[in-house]
Amino acid sequence: MSPCGSEPNAYEDDLGSALGTWCGTTLAHVRAAMSYVPPPLAGPGPDPDDRRFQDPVWRSGPYHRHLLQAYLTWSRLALAAAGTPYVPARRRRQAQLLTQVLTEALAPTNFLPSNPAALRLARDTRGRSLVRGVGNFLDDVARRGGRPTKVPPDAYRLGENLAATPGRVVYRNELMEVLQYEPQTAEVRRVPLLLIPAWVNKFYIFDLAPGRSLVEWAVREGFTVFAISLRDPAPDQSRLGLEDYFLRAPLRALEIVGEITGEPRAHLVGVCAGGMLAASAAAWFAAAEETGAASLTLLASALDYAPSGSATTATSTQNSSSTGDTAKTSEAELRLLTRLLSNRRGLVDGRKVSLLFDLLRAQDTIWQPLTSGWLLGERPRPFDIWAWSEDVIDVPRALFGQTLRLARDNTLADGRLRIGQRPIDLPTVVQDAFVVAGVRDHIISWETVYRSARLLGGDVSFHLVPSGHVGSIINPPRPGATYRTGRGVLPADPREWTARCSTERESWWVAWTRWLADRSGPHVPGRAPGSARHPAGAPAPGHYVRPR
Repeated sequence: MSPCGSEPNAYEDDLGSALGTWCGTTLAHVRAAMSYVPPPLAGPGPDPDDRRFQDPVWRSGPYHRHLLQAYLTWSRLALAAAGTPYVPARRRRQAQLLTQVLTEALAPTNFLPSNPAALRLARDTRGRSLVRGVGNFLDDVARRGGRPTKVPPDAYRLGENLAATPGRVVYRNELMEVLQYEPQTAEVRRVPLLLIPAWVNKFYIFDLAPGRSLVEWAVREGFTVFAISLRDPAPDQSRLGLEDYFLRAPLRALEIVGEITGEPRAHLVGVCAGGMLAASAAAWFAAAEETGAASLTLLASALDYAPSGSATTATSTQNSSSTGDTAKTSEAELRLLTRLLSNRRGLVDGRKVSLLFDLLRAQDTIWQPLTSGWLLGERPRPFDIWAWSEDVIDVPRALFGQTLRLARDNTLADGRLRIGQRPIDLPTVVQDAFVVAGVRDHIISWETVYRSARLLGGDVSFHLVPSGHVGSIINPPRPGATYRTGRGVLPADPREWTARCSTERESWWVAWTRWLADRSGPHVPGRAPGSARHPAGAPAPGHYVRPR
């Protein structure tokens, strides 16, 4: 039988029966030993949204009630201790993150003897769930280095049920491919869209499964859509930096878009770090009084990395550089982090970066898959977001280091970034902007996205979605979709904005295409991919999106 098989054989029956008997006996002994019934939980119980402790046994069983009380008390004390004044201020955030990772890792639900659902299932299946769990564990060790599987490995195929919107490659250089999607309406809006991804994940966050694809939605709404697909860099590209990527990816792509469509401007749509490239491109054009950007759409993107509560970014920068030791230590830490995340190819390993992001939300991205797969013996269900998040690309070390320093020094928000001899000054970006943030974003807080939006010089429409980092982006029209938005100038305090904003009961995708239509000019005949100078090539999603 394969490790992941589901059909029991005679050996599995015997082993499963023995394990089931052991689990049943263990439960009986535990219940007998824990005859003492602890008092109700002191202070508040677990968060009502915490799915780890929703099993009734955590409240009805003496053993598990006692265990839950001890765990909650310890974890809350540990988290509180990490935030005390005794921890140096510049180390407090790291201490809190490490403490959070530790307390989540030691949750009783992560271990078989203290997980009531796993013990109950093992007893009911006569141990077969444990046999399947061991098989899942061995499979994960062999295939994934011990990381729990989040999505079935063969659930999605690029070009079939993921990144499947019809289109063609119309340009390719050493860093990127430019895709143009086939029109699905007889007429399209005059101004095209250019989608700019982050450089850590692949571009098809814009083009997930059919029905959940932003590209598919925009094309069906009558827009000409182009997308940048970044290449997984080769070892000889490890020295490429931010300026190289900026000039050879979004700026070059805009030239291609203009040549094919005949339009001097395009709507720039950036996600995460791609939003920084989009906003920088608009500022780059503004510095030379050139056209290029018709509008900005920023999805979960940070431009201002000042700590929350800072009076001004200038004050923050002054304070952070007031002592040489702090700056020197920070530089050493950045170099160490870059070295730890690098692989033998001389690039920052996308898998290590993905693990780092997983640790920021380990309860959902590590421990829940571990519990389901190893303790309950289940296999994961197909989920396009997990499939995309697992499909990573490496990053040149120079680009990664520059990105970290840009965030540490808040260079972009302070107006000190220069690219191609031009200043990148965000207040000079007078184009309208459509900004989206997620309430539960674990990577870029919505307050950071809000502060970033206020740096722009044009009219900004801010939208707050009740989802996380990726969930706020993947928001197809459906019953129950909502977002919060407001009118007028964004106030300095985001709490003031939340107090006066309103809830709209629709997907922000609907509001976005409505907003774009007002800024996209009249209709023109649908544009087939390519031109005489840039003929249509390979079908989307192209070559660079596939593994080397």
